[in-house]
Amino acid sequence: MSVILVRDVFKIYQTGEVEVRAVDGVSFTIEPGEFTAIIGPSGSGKTTLLNLIGGLDRPTEGSVIIRDTDLSTLSEDELIDFRLMNIGFVFQSYNLIPVLTALENVAFIMQLQGRPASEYTREAEDILRKVGLENKIQHKPSQLSGGQQQRVAVARALASKPAFVLADEPTANLDSHTARQLLDLMAELNRELGVTFVFSTHDHRVIEVARRVITMEDGHIVRDERRGSWK
Repeated sequence: MSVILVRDVFKIYQTGEVEVRAVDGVSFTIEPGEFTAIIGPSGSGKTTLLNLIGGLDRPTEGSVIIRDTDLSTLSEDELIDFRLMNIGFVFQSYNLIPVLTALENVAFIMQLQGRPASEYTREAEDILRKVGLENKIQHKPSQLSGGQQQRVAVARALASKPAFVLADEPTANLDSHTARQLLDLMAELNRELGVTFVFSTHDHRVIEVARRVITMEDGHIVRDERRGSWK
């Protein structure tokens, strides 16, 4: 069963008399365990597409189906709850809560899901250990490097036990060495734990490690290249 099904999706903006087709009739599927990069020049539609997949925006036409749920059938409140339970997000700006420690930032998503304190504290520690931050769990974001903050963001994304993780330019604010370390971590999580990752990126380092690359231009998919099996 596909984790993500995008079917004949359009996102059209009207700017005065000009119609902008940011996403123009796109269809594809993502299977469990894939490690996929959506690439393309600025304005190609890749970030808009990622926002549609993540339920952060709604298509003008077409369907985005996650785990057999058509996002267009959900109310705004239902969509918020669905994202919370099914989708992990990693953003280029980290989006950590500055007054919370690394442990509290990761545990917070599980608190929102209504999981018991005895469970989410233990699991948050375990996830931070998996991303190599066992010695930083009581540090606040201001006490962490950019790479460490992004590792906390990855841990937080995994904490909800999502169907997949969406990563929007996750290496954009990192130096080359730190970006490579982060990518190695996410690739390891993909191999070891079967975590499904979908990136929006123009970073050649992400493209090099991805096992599937979807190229967009002017709102269309112009190439869909698989590099070996993800299974």
